[in-house]
Amino acid sequence: MINSVCRVIIAIMIIASFFSSKSFAETLRVMLHEGSFPPYFFEETDLKTGTIRDIFAALAEETGDTIEYVRVPFKRALHQFETGQIDIEPMTNPAYRGNSSVPGIYSLPYTVAEEILLFNKDDYFAVTSPEDLLGKSIGVVDGYHYPKYSAYFEDGRIKALPFNSENKLIQLLVAKRLSQVLINKDFAQYQIKKNLLQHDLVVGEPYHVLDMMIRFHPSKKDAVPRFNQAIEKLVNNGTIERIYNRYR
Repeated sequence: MINSVCRVIIAIMIIASFFSSKSFAETLRVMLHEGSFPPYFFEETDLKTGTIRDIFAALAEETGDTIEYVRVPFKRALHQFETGQIDIEPMTNPAYRGNSSVPGIYSLPYTVAEEILLFNKDDYFAVTSPEDLLGKSIGVVDGYHYPKYSAYFEDGRIKALPFNSENKLIQLLVAKRLSQVLINKDFAQYQIKKNLLQHDLVVGEPYHVLDMMIRFHPSKKDAVPRFNQAIEKLVNNGTIERIYNRYR
């Protein structure tokens, strides 16, 4: 009899916990920039969803929130976050937003962003520091900042060759017009898988690794605890890793 009563009490507590965790659910507007940057996001007309939307679908399943995506140019998206028109920046780090007038509130980390050297297979060699690249040329994306290499670029110890996109860097590597480039690892792995470039390109060691978090507008601070709880669960049970593996 006592055991039966205990089981009923436990069942009630579980049900109460489930409903209380979702009782504050709301509609949240999440920035998703125009264009595409796979595997994080794709063109609006593309059937592929991307890691951001897949992860937020899994998070919303846990929190009960409804997610609405706002697709606008990058600078406008940042402005709309500051003015409260956008509630969430889905993948960032405080180091990126130090100059924002609205720093925001950050979740627990749920993944990392890695910047790597990507090589033409014939030119690969192990690189442990920028010193290993003295006198060489590296493809970069025009307008991007590369803190670990910037001093070397400025004084000419390493020559930076700027191009307009990550896609162009990969094209030039495959054509053997570049030997190595600085690039986002997830993007590189996606392009290698999609275009069957496993025998053409070699992924080097990361030279910069940064935790990625969700940035909430201060008006949505009450959502942070339930998202942190969901992040913890999805990281620990491997859901987020499985989402990334779909695109690798």
